[in-house]
Amino acid sequence: MFDKRQFIRILPLIVFFVCYSAGFVLFAVTLKYTFPFLAGFLLALLAQPLIEWLRDRLHFHPAAAAAAATLLVYAVLFGLLFLIGLFLIREISNLIAYISSLSPSDMGILTLPFDNLMKQVGDYINHIDAGFIQQNQEKMLNLAQTGLSLATKALSTTLGFLTSLPAIFTMFIVMIFSTYFFSKDMRKIKDCLLGLFTAGGADDLRSYSRNGRSLSGKYIGSYLLIYFITFLETLIVFIALGIPYPLVVSIVTGVADILPVLGPGTIYIPLALIYLCTGNIFTAGMLLVSWMIITAIRQIIEPKIVSSSIDIHPLSMLAAIYFALIAKNFWILIYIPLLMILYTTLTKSGKLPTLFDRGGPASGGKTL
Repeated sequence: MFDKRQFIRILPLIVFFVCYSAGFVLFAVTLKYTFPFLAGFLLALLAQPLIEWLRDRLHFHPAAAAAAATLLVYAVLFGLLFLIGLFLIREISNLIAYISSLSPSDMGILTLPFDNLMKQVGDYINHIDAGFIQQNQEKMLNLAQTGLSLATKALSTTLGFLTSLPAIFTMFIVMIFSTYFFSKDMRKIKDCLLGLFTAGGADDLRSYSRNGRSLSGKYIGSYLLIYFITFLETLIVFIALGIPYPLVVSIVTGVADILPVLGPGTIYIPLALIYLCTGNIFTAGMLLVSWMIITAIRQIIEPKIVSSSIDIHPLSMLAAIYFALIAKNFWILIYIPLLMILYTTLTKSGKLPTLFDRGGPASGGKTL
């Protein structure tokens, strides 16, 4: 029989898990509505040291300090986005210029496999019997309708993106103003929040906040390290195989590592297909092998790096990665680590019991 005392002991843990899960689901569902306000609040938190310095050292009015800090934060943010976009446009322009400079013989080598494929398709169509077409007319019509529906879906997606541009512009305007108002009233927000607790509760809340920021920073830093390792591995592979623009393509591959399922494969697989079409079977095969090796290394080091940085068991991170891949849901990759971060913070502070009691209810031993 299940020990009733153990159930009573872990009851706060069950309540915490249910409340956390409900809160996380609510957060994920409403994020598309709350994103500009949440982003504005986080940017306002980042700008607080600058605002405090402007208030205390330069004696700025609170509203003026908040406005100056908001302008500076967004100037840096949009400046970085502009530089990244300019860098990508320049590299794409260089790539287009390189393709334009190819001689007809080079282009012929590149398009030869495609030309052969189209020739084979044409020969196949010429040998198709008219009776076969009549017998399979319905299937061919269904196939054509499927292709038309896919094209319609692609056009509707493009149209949806174009029509969403005003909404995106409005979102940025709301985010900028929310950053300003949160920055200006951050002291009042903190005072109102801390006023809901006793002096001891307020101290505990500050401690939890510091610990949570520390663990979250380590979590983000661990993934940045993983992406950097992917970038270095890709750079070495591309230089060894003589891939054009190895630095730029390696940076893009490191960014693509954020994507679920394929990750770096979104770059490696198209490159391998391009080299396969040009007849360079060795380079295409080496790209595929390198992608599989890099993916295997990523799966090995990711649980260890992340778990060691935020002090949770590697099996928890392995479960998070596996569940996210199976469900094809990025939120799971956030849900489990965040749950473990909060669990670790609250159990270390003694506010929550641990899941397992090493000594049992009667022995009073240590908990895990």
